[in-house]
Amino acid sequence: MHRERRTSDRPRREILCADLDRLTRARPLWQEGEGSSARADERRDAVRAAVATALTDKQRQVVEAYFFEGLSQGEIARRLGITQQVVQKRLYGAPRGGRLVGGAIPRLRAALMPLFLR
Repeated sequence: MHRERRTSDRPRREILCADLDRLTRARPLWQEGEGSSARADERRDAVRAAVATALTDKQRQVVEAYFFEGLSQGEIARRLGITQQVVQKRLYGAPRGGRLVGGAIPRLRAALMPLFLR
C-alpha cells in the first residue's frame, strides 16, 4: 500500500524561533541591514562561527541548506541523496537509551549558550 504524497505550494517546514529550537528565515537570530547594533553583529558572527566549528560536515550541510537557503527537509534529502528522516536526525538528534544523541541544534545551543547568558 502506497501512501499519498502531500502536494502543496509551500514546502513543509517546522515552525522555529530565535532560541535555536525555533529559527526561521522570517524570524532569524539576527537582522541584517540598517540599524544593526554591535550586539546583533556579535550574535551573527557567533552563529556563523558556531556553524563553522561546532558541527560535523554532514550537520553543517543540512543546517546551511535548511536555515540559510530555506530548503525543506525533503528538498535537502533529495539534494544529498539521503532520507528525510536522516535530515531530521542531523538537525535535531535521535533518542537513544532514553536520551537525545547527536543533532546540530543541541550542538549549536551548547556552543552559543555563553553568548546569551551575558
